[in-house]
Amino acid sequence: MIENLPKELSERLSEIYTKDELKIIESGFLCTHRKPTFRINTLKASTKEILDELKKSNLEVEKIKFLKNWYTLLNWEEKDLWELDFYKQWKIYMQSIASQLPVDLLDIEDFHKILDITAAPGWKTSQASALLKNTWEVIANDNNQIRIDKLNYTLNKQGCKNVKVIKTDARLIAEKNIDEDGESKLYKNYFNHIIADLPCSAEWKINLNKEKTYWFWNLWVVKRNFKLQKEILNSIIPMLRVGWTLMYSTCTLAPEENEAVVHMILSLYPEFELQDINIDYKNAKNWIKWFWKHVYRKDVTKCIRILPSEESEGFFVAKFRKIS
Repeated sequence: MIENLPKELSERLSEIYTKDELKIIESGFLCTHRKPTFRINTLKASTKEILDELKKSNLEVEKIKFLKNWYTLLNWEEKDLWELDFYKQWKIYMQSIASQLPVDLLDIEDFHKILDITAAPGWKTSQASALLKNTWEVIANDNNQIRIDKLNYTLNKQGCKNVKVIKTDARLIAEKNIDEDGESKLYKNYFNHIIADLPCSAEWKINLNKEKTYWFWNLWVVKRNFKLQKEILNSIIPMLRVGWTLMYSTCTLAPEENEAVVHMILSLYPEFELQDINIDYKNAKNWIKWFWKHVYRKDVTKCIRILPSEESEGFFVAKFRKIS
């Protein structure tokens, strides 16, 4: 059924993936309902408290082994949680497997300052806030008021008190945040970690049963997103401290929005190096070294590509360290 996609898109997927991988992807593109996954909101509850509550309610869960604080609900659906107190009190937070990876892979400690550059609806921002135990500083940015409202709602409900929300174009974040002395409030070498889950063509949302989820796809959109990502990264990279981490991710399958961007960062910023990502997950594979006529730097294979499947949406993640 992948052949039902726009011809250029199906040809690209066949170029990137093996036949066995394409079968997994097809199952992901046909999946209309994945098992609910969640993390425990440690700002409001302990792991023991929630697991005890789940047991009382006869809810069977499975720990996701390669993530620190993530569970799959096995025998019920999310709607079956709606009337339970711990759900209504936001002591758990429903979140997909792949979107949990970027923050989970960061080595967050109590004294860290974190920037989430395109933050709404607040999945990763609230996750980082919880890991900081509501101490130190998280700055969350987005450029659309509706998205900002969603972000603030999520942060408020989860009890995140160490987050400052900024509304601005990510490409202009330093210039737009000037203090009374004419200096940028977000200066060079400010953050320990930057979370850059950037705008993309969101190919993971494809549903082969719904043409409206992919009819709009074209190569121009992919190339436009590469340009936008490059401009955002050029804006935020100077804000990262030496020795610390830029976590880059997207929810697309397009190499131009992933491998090509990683290649660009490594080429333009020799002070950055890729870190190994080791996760024990059957649908994770290393990134590709080349795509059609484009040959990428060999270290792009340190990045991880999550296949769309019946368990998880598709995802890309790369972990950079600023070494000088």
